[in-house]
Amino acid sequence: MKKTIQLCNTRKLFDQIFSGCENFLFDCDGVIWQGNVAIEGAQKVINGLQKLGKKVLFVTNNSTKSRSKYVQKLTNLGFHADKEQVFGTAYTGALYLKNIAKVTGRVYVVGNEAMVDELNALGVKHFGTGPDNVVVTQDHDEIRSIPLEDDVEAVLVGFDGHVSFSKLVKSATYLSNPNCLYLATNEDHRMPLVGSKHVIPGTGCIVGSVTIAAGRKPDAICGKPGKFLFQCIQDVKNLDVNRTIMIGDRMDTDILFGNQNKLKTLLVMTGVESEESLQKASESSDPDKKELVPDFFMPSIGDWASMFDD
Repeated sequence: MKKTIQLCNTRKLFDQIFSGCENFLFDCDGVIWQGNVAIEGAQKVINGLQKLGKKVLFVTNNSTKSRSKYVQKLTNLGFHADKEQVFGTAYTGALYLKNIAKVTGRVYVVGNEAMVDELNALGVKHFGTGPDNVVVTQDHDEIRSIPLEDDVEAVLVGFDGHVSFSKLVKSATYLSNPNCLYLATNEDHRMPLVGSKHVIPGTGCIVGSVTIAAGRKPDAICGKPGKFLFQCIQDVKNLDVNRTIMIGDRMDTDILFGNQNKLKTLLVMTGVESEESLQKASESSDPDKKELVPDFFMPSIGDWASMFDD
């Protein structure tokens, strides 16, 4: 049976969502901003929701900023936010290693400085970030010359602008030990880039390379649509899922995350998806595709800005 998706940029449907939801979970990239520019009207919506007593959380798969850096960006773009409202995968990756895996040895990190900041904040021992191009060929002697650590309990993979052949060798080698945990921040294949021919490969491209080289899939994903991220939120926020909505721009992460956790879901078209991709998913007979279909959609979160004129 085809799911009815409602276009919710009218006052009637906005009022319905507003009265039925106490908690508004927003993805960031492609939803409230594009790059370093806020979506027009997004500040008015998010700040207006908070002024009227709604709980707003920022739930992002992007691992390139710590919670503190996200608050800095949000503030600079005119959004009202504090660190306790931000759930990014640099943070949740560190939480998983500390509280779930309870690692005592070191973690090999294919990642970035934001991940380092969050790991340091929780006292997780780690190494590996930064440039590493020691080996650039498949020469057997060169591969054997790569120094390896003995106490590696986990490999954490997030966005790494310095990803290299050397890092793939090390990741795959450590993960050849079945007792070594394989953790990924997220598997997004692209980042949204509106108005340009350029493509921004996402963290999923790096995770995919490590997965192929290691011959095993991640043991856990710390971002959307994985359930651990929602567990992290619930541990401190204890949201009523029946009065919570997830707002995102990507069906296979944001909307799937919301649907799997029994939340209401809203898709905006200012990032990855389009009305064409939404229609294709909604008309599919594949049951897995049904999980990607939102309850609501609209062109932009800024379409709600006029609802706060009063």
